[in-house]
Amino acid sequence: MLTTKEKVLLLVSKLPWRFKKLCPGYLRELDKICVKIIKQGGIITTFHGKLKVEFQGFKYNLRVGSTDFLVFDQVILEKEYQPIVDLVKARNKNFSKLNIIDAGANVGFTSLFFSEEFENSIIVSLEPDQNNFIALNDNISINNKIGKIIPMQAGIWGKDAEMVLDNTFRDGREWAKSLVEANESSSVDFLIRGYSLQTILLKTALEKIDLLKIDIEGGEKNLFDEWSLSDEVFKLIKFIAIEIHDEIADRNFINKLLISNNFEIIEIGETTFGVNKNLV
Repeated sequence: MLTTKEKVLLLVSKLPWRFKKLCPGYLRELDKICVKIIKQGGIITTFHGKLKVEFQGFKYNLRVGSTDFLVFDQVILEKEYQPIVDLVKARNKNFSKLNIIDAGANVGFTSLFFSEEFENSIIVSLEPDQNNFIALNDNISINNKIGKIIPMQAGIWGKDAEMVLDNTFRDGREWAKSLVEANESSSVDFLIRGYSLQTILLKTALEKIDLLKIDIEGGEKNLFDEWSLSDEVFKLIKFIAIEIHDEIADRNFINKLLISNNFEIIEIGETTFGVNKNLV
């Protein structure tokens, strides 16, 4: 599945440090995380130019050369959302059937993790990037989650708007795709829909949100700027988990807005977790 050149470069990466820089970072990521997967009991095979991982009853397609390996490490191996899951279960008596929105779903690893922890739940997975969205659908399909995980190629935004992808955020790789509103010079071939939370609920026929996970590479600034104009949106959300990107969004502003709408705030690693005390 790897080219001969990539295999040679991987061998070079095993040499002393001064030679490692000759091996591309994506190959070092692949090697390190594959070793970790195998140590934790996973099975790795190749399939149509991808690595197929079987791990703890689930199947995952990982694209070589992408950040899929880094996301898999964070979400599946390191279980970064496990504390969030534990808090939701502790605060919510009926946690088996929830309405969950995964905003910034990437290739679906978090949605699959939630689907295991909250069985019988409906999960709406929002991902604007075309290539990520294709991979998201693949991961939903190979795990027979069609109907349980609902993919939408769109982004969550403060209002309904036409958007374009911005590849300038952080490293610009697959896990760092952000959205900006389109303007007159934007090509219609690359427009993506941005939806307000209310529109997402209308499109998915959901009346409420038990858990809203947001990791949208700085787009949370627009979201909370719009939400600050009315408290209606906060009445729809029971639990919220946000990764705040400080170089764009104002963490203090977001926390104060949540607190003013009667949310309890708990900081867990890179995630800000909010509990709506009016609903829990």
